Amino acid sequence: MNRNPLALALTLTAVAGCTLNRGDLRRDALVPRIGGGGQVIEPKRVALKVAILSRPIRDDAINSAVWGVADEQMIPPETRRMLEANGLRVGLISGELPTEVEKVLQAPAPHKVEPAHFDFPDGGFALVSVCESTPQASLLLSREGRAFGKDYADASGWLRVTAGFEGAHDVTLRLVPEIHHGPIQHSFGALPNAGTLAPRQFMLKDGQQEETLRELAATLTLGPGQVAVIGCRPEGARNLGAFLFTHPEPNSDRLLQKLVLIWASRSSLGLAETPHRAPADLEPVEPPK
Repeated sequence: MNRNPLALALTLTAVAGCTLNRGDLRRDALVPRIGGGGQVIEPKRVALKVAILSRPIRDDAINSAVWGVADEQMIPPETRRMLEANGLRVGLISGELPTEVEKVLQAPAPHKVEPAHFDFPDGGFALVSVCESTPQASLLLSREGRAFGKDYADASGWLRVTAGFEGAHDVTLRLVPEIHHGPIQHSFGALPNAGTLAPRQFMLKDGQQEETLRELAATLTLGPGQVAVIGCRPEGARNLGAFLFTHPEPNSDRLLQKLVLIWASRSSLGLAETPHRAPADLEPVEPPK
């Protein structure tokens, strides 16, 4: 019986295609492409550099020098009043830092400042430790227009910094203070990379109770050359700002004051004009005939 040569060729090609194994993959099949431009999608990531300066309380370098140039009007008035009532200050510096601050940043050992670096996906967060654990803390907090006292045991202070892309070049930071306190507790939490369609996987977590003060959240948008500054009002006592940003100097009765500086940038452009490169250990293989 005669067969159509073209139909026979197509049949053999289909069979060959179905029997390819992983070793027969061609290089160009491994390269993701978008349209005709050959662009590669890269994950969006944010890079943070965080420096914490520590100086004697009311020191000019982290008080008058910083807040004389920091723009606090970037924070909405209602939020700014809430921050002030709790002894906190948040602002944005554009351009170069004051000379007094640069001297503190460039100080030699033993006063050398070692910035911390964070890199995480767009929309992720970093926890910045600003206050070491203290056995007992009695704070005067202001919430919803009323002031009240609250006691904490084994309390430490943190700053939750959530970052994401904004516009073509900028990064938005959401800054929320937290108090971690109480005994270490055992709990179960979902694995962060567990799929939504797969059975939930859990892990055992050890940690303290976390009190996130969301009503004191402040949001800033940083462009190139801008720095977020977070500090306290040194005249306060027993408020949240004093708890987070002041501490006694070791082996001394002198009180020290802290200031947090945050630089933010995009560590990936998300859509990059990157040349296509297949993994080095793969070689092109012709399909079997």
